[in-house]
Amino acid sequence: MGTVTLEQPSEAVRIIRLDRPERLNAITFELVADLHEALDTVAADERCKVAVLTGAGRGFCAGLDLKDFGTPPSPGEHPHFPAGTTGQSFMANLTQHIRATPQIVVAAVNGPAYGGGLSLSLACDLRVAARSATFCSAFIKTGLTGTDIGVSYLLPRLIGASRAFDLIVTGRTVDADAAERLGIVSQVFDDDGFLAAALEVAEGIAVYTGVGLRMTKEVMWANLDTPNMAACIALENRNQDLANRSPEVQEFMRAYSGRVTGG
Repeated sequence: MGTVTLEQPSEAVRIIRLDRPERLNAITFELVADLHEALDTVAADERCKVAVLTGAGRGFCAGLDLKDFGTPPSPGEHPHFPAGTTGQSFMANLTQHIRATPQIVVAAVNGPAYGGGLSLSLACDLRVAARSATFCSAFIKTGLTGTDIGVSYLLPRLIGASRAFDLIVTGRTVDADAAERLGIVSQVFDDDGFLAAALEVAEGIAVYTGVGLRMTKEVMWANLDTPNMAACIALENRNQDLANRSPEVQEFMRAYSGRVTGG
């Protein structure tokens, strides 16, 4: 994977790093292919509970590399490019792939997250930002529609339709503090030591069981689109019953009970 690197800072955490720093990690079809492969690798790793998506250098992802975005694979050349796929869908399906990855995915936004870079961050389960990070739904600036790579689905669900419509049609840039106020990110950290702070968030999540985290992710995103409370609770009940039977969960609960009771 020439444009994406995978790192293992600990037993349960992986770093997925977009690695085109000379272009602020702008999206090419090579990067799309490499990111699909990195997500597949993480998804297949039973030891991994949390993945941190970030960018090399001073940017998270500047969106599509308009200078040279390359060419997509031919059908069958890549596992995520079956017959009937287009370059557009190959790229846009990254957001669905992030959402389908069973691990919790944390976006560590270390600089500009524009256009497709914004969408990649929005597809993650949560986002933290460096103080120098900036966010822009830049699609409208190309002259095409302002809706691309899942932004019209993802952004309104995070910040509401009115604010999302504003950012999408104005193409204005917001800084990290504004992104936190809007609800795009949950925490902002200083630039110095930012990755360490993001990894601390990831490690704090990774103390829980892999079963519990995977099922929590499944229920959270499924129930966001479920139209009534009864269906939401039914899925919660189903997953709690399944989790209760897991040896990993049973062991964790015994240890937790011992800590609480002082045993």
